[in-house]
Amino acid sequence: MIDWALGASCTVLDYSEQQCGSERMVAEREGYSVEVIRGDMTKPLPFQDGEFDLIFHPVSNCYVEKVEPIFKECCRVLKKGGILLCGLDIGFNYVFDDKEAEIVHTLPFNPLKDEALYQECIKNNDGIQFSHTVAEQIGGQLKAGFELTDLYDDTNGAGNLHEHNIPTFIATRAVKK
Repeated sequence: MIDWALGASCTVLDYSEQQCGSERMVAEREGYSVEVIRGDMTKPLPFQDGEFDLIFHPVSNCYVEKVEPIFKECCRVLKKGGILLCGLDIGFNYVFDDKEAEIVHTLPFNPLKDEALYQECIKNNDGIQFSHTVAEQIGGQLKAGFELTDLYDDTNGAGNLHEHNIPTFIATRAVKK
């Protein structure tokens, strides 16, 4: 966790105007300053090369079809030795039904390439999400110029997969070489 009281400068990038508003509201309520930028992580990031020491990339790759360009941009805007912390969904959540009892989909989960799946996502108000392999996500970081320095896996925190201790997420710590 970053302690803003120690002088860290924080920038938030989010696609959702509503989320950007929430970020501003919390910063004002908690008394810290934050630069909030509405932007699209699938496009070139609106930052200079080597501008940041640390990027925290929460579980958000599930909202984009291609992840490698995102890792390339993260590498570009980090300083040499900068740290990328990523939360990543490894795909199991897309295979099972809502009760995590029955396999109902195959991977990759890509509603843009399957009209029935697209309609199901719209009907269930799930938004358009995509599965990504570990190879895409960790391999994407390595190809972008990162060195993986740590890895952590975790479950959903509740539900059938959690009860069987089946990891569904990973977190990585990578350093720009």
